[in-house]
Amino acid sequence: MSNTLNTAINTVKSSKFSFCKFTSANDAGTTGAHQGGLYIPKNSYKLLFDEPGVKGQNKERFAEITWSNGITSECCLKYYGGGTRNEYRITRLGTHFKEGELVIICQKSGNEYLGFKISDDTEKNIFLKEFGIEKQNTNALIPYDGSNILKEQDYMPVESEPQYGIELFPSEEIETLTASFKPKAHILTLLGEELIKDPVMAIYELIKNSYDADAKKVEVHFNDILNSKLANIIVKDSGTGMKEEVLRDVWLEPGTAFRKPFDELGKRMIIRSPLFKRVPMGEKGVGRFAVHKLGNKIQLISRPTELVFNDKGDVIENKLLDYEVEIEIDWKVFTQSSYLSEISIEYKKNTDKKSFYFQNNSGTYIKISDLKENWNRGMARQLKRHTLAMVSPKNDPQKFQIDLNFYNNWLDKFPEIDELLLQAPYKLTAILDKDYNLQFDYTFKLANNPTIGLREIKADKGVNIMGNLRPFLRSYYEEKGFEDDKIEELLEEKAKTALPFGGLIIELYSYDLDSPSLKDVTYTPDVLKKTLKDQHGIRVFKDDLRVYDYGEPDNDWLGLDLKRVNNKEWFSNNQNIGFVYLDSANSGALIEKTNREGFLNNESFDFFKIVIEYILLQFRIERQKDRQQWIQFNKKEKKNSFKDRISNFMNLVNEIEIDEEEKQKLLNEATQIENDYEKAQETLLIPAGVGMTASVALHEIEKLVPRMEETVEITPINPERIRNQVEELDEYVSGILSVLKQAGTKPIDIKDVIDLAVSNYHFKLKVRKIEIEKDIPEDIGLFNCDKRYAITMLMNLIDNSIYWLDTINKDKKSILIKAYKKQETTHIIIADNGPGFKDEIHEIITPFFSRKEGGIGIGMYLVDTIMMKYGKFKIYTNSGDAELLDKYNGAVVELIFNKN
Repeated sequence: MSNTLNTAINTVKSSKFSFCKFTSANDAGTTGAHQGGLYIPKNSYKLLFDEPGVKGQNKERFAEITWSNGITSECCLKYYGGGTRNEYRITRLGTHFKEGELVIICQKSGNEYLGFKISDDTEKNIFLKEFGIEKQNTNALIPYDGSNILKEQDYMPVESEPQYGIELFPSEEIETLTASFKPKAHILTLLGEELIKDPVMAIYELIKNSYDADAKKVEVHFNDILNSKLANIIVKDSGTGMKEEVLRDVWLEPGTAFRKPFDELGKRMIIRSPLFKRVPMGEKGVGRFAVHKLGNKIQLISRPTELVFNDKGDVIENKLLDYEVEIEIDWKVFTQSSYLSEISIEYKKNTDKKSFYFQNNSGTYIKISDLKENWNRGMARQLKRHTLAMVSPKNDPQKFQIDLNFYNNWLDKFPEIDELLLQAPYKLTAILDKDYNLQFDYTFKLANNPTIGLREIKADKGVNIMGNLRPFLRSYYEEKGFEDDKIEELLEEKAKTALPFGGLIIELYSYDLDSPSLKDVTYTPDVLKKTLKDQHGIRVFKDDLRVYDYGEPDNDWLGLDLKRVNNKEWFSNNQNIGFVYLDSANSGALIEKTNREGFLNNESFDFFKIVIEYILLQFRIERQKDRQQWIQFNKKEKKNSFKDRISNFMNLVNEIEIDEEEKQKLLNEATQIENDYEKAQETLLIPAGVGMTASVALHEIEKLVPRMEETVEITPINPERIRNQVEELDEYVSGILSVLKQAGTKPIDIKDVIDLAVSNYHFKLKVRKIEIEKDIPEDIGLFNCDKRYAITMLMNLIDNSIYWLDTINKDKKSILIKAYKKQETTHIIIADNGPGFKDEIHEIITPFFSRKEGGIGIGMYLVDTIMMKYGKFKIYTNSGDAELLDKYNGAVVELIFNKN
């Protein structure tokens, strides 16, 4: 029996509903009239929907199907009830079928499906016989009387699609046998050496065990570390110790996560520690084998305590028990040749109090000898750095303390991080609760340069950021391949649910590493740079202990270095020391990997990173404001624009006493340089504008093509739907062509240009339910401008309004485009009822300044630069000054064409 067949049988027996059929010619696409997806008969609708489809109405939902080869696809479950159709199908299955294959689809949960394909004739027969199904009764739900009991009408087929399959040959009597796993003893060595990546993590796992045992202190001693024969490591804690039954039934049983059991629904139960109410950090039950990474021999001594509780679950008495347990293990005994069950482990129960290791208190003592690593000073200092980073900076040393001892000079003059944090010029503290309320506190201060001054942002209360996260989440779902309608549904669901990780706190300390900047923050720049080199990164903590390996120098898990490459306004990973704090009790959706290298890459972890990315973007914006002021202060010469410098040069020429003919030559040359500069600037503006405009249309085309492919797969073809999609494609293409065609400054129709710019956002506006209101006189006429520039500017401003309107919750979202003429000057106003501008005007038009997710910050700068050629770009800091309707109280800008 193949693994696929065996897995299929077991999956059917544990699934909510299961379905099987022999693929038809239509399913395989061999008839030339391929119907989209896999046909499902009406009597099997329960595989797809809770309720049957209603004639005259189409319906669909999305789910995830994983095939036996490991491929996972976002499939679409559909009911076609429109027109003459009345059928169910599963589309986008992510695989192709051969005619006559036996296909099995199993529903594990609401949106989780597993799929199998069986081609071998004998295996087809085995599968059908297992569930008592005749071949003619396939194409139906599978009647399994285990966890899912189906009525006869649920699985007897009442309709059929042409069956194409290979006749099954009768087989001999098949005997069903049983077997069990027989692990080799070597598996314990693998657990320690393969799951624990290095000795540092091995020490960390042992410290976590002490933390979970309610220890207030754990000591790590490296004895005779330079003598390879005598060297040993001792880990000793003051925890509650291990009772005999815990040692025997838990510690010696790999994979027992007794501190985090599961309820009957498979959900992890949080059982806090009895004394200090800690959420246990050990989850997988394999950390105890970390000693394999350190040495071949282990001696463990533990004296337990008996805790007495009252009715409320509080400890009222702590009885020190009158015995110790002791166990010694030589891991070399666990060889590949022996089975685990063949090796007996002896342990001692000592009741002679005079010989107790722990005379007056409970605790656990572990001695590891026959070490596998020859330790040196570099390793010791690395371990010290990691040990310091294990415990949250918010931890109270009186509650949990780690002592590391090498008994030599290896750890002398070890740099402390506290002084470094005090010297940071940029500091952030952000507190986000589970309901998306963010308190954002920011400070800029130069310890050695008070002249620049102190700038602080202190939030009295939190501001809800759920709307601000929508663009980030929208990009995430787009990358996952969801269609726009589904994305809107998912965004609405997110808005109604709390954060899956229960909120967080971020502390960030950021630095600039150039020499002039370092002099303003420290008198020992070399020490700062060296300490930052060792300590940089953004670490994550659950309660008191760290989640590895976030914040390690080689783990830029938030992609800051890539952001810096794409946008110079970002800071690099090595410029920061950061801490993210989580509450273990409420962050269960963030699950640590078995190999202890971070969290599982699930949707909750993706959301976790999205939230941090948003907070860091706000920090980057405030940081860059102060950074620019700081740079300008330290520059010897004030930066002037090119035009100012040319003007200054001409003034100097006019003031000096030289021959008039020579003077005129210099002035003519300066004028020519200025003209050449303007032409070069215009040459660069055109491709920049084209790129921005085309990228909008190309992004929409990228999403449109899959929808068009799906449309042509559905039978019968819907001409109206095809026509609408072709028209949509034509609008996008027209938008690109409009900025590619050579133009130049000449009279263009105001109304036509506005209509063309808006048409590129037809679908985007529809999905986000944003209205466009136009206030344009029919006889407004023409104005002088390069058509490419006009479209580029209008599209950029409309795109900005759409982005920010998407971040707010309003029943009616609207954009106004108003055009009018005043004394032959053309005015175009773009206004919205969004959140408005948060920054100063000079900041808004500064290159690379942007608050948008993924924004590069050249759009508003481009508009301002173009309008210098044609007139003026006006940004209203008070929307009331624009004399518009009261509802347009968000962002308001005006293009004034009073030149040319």
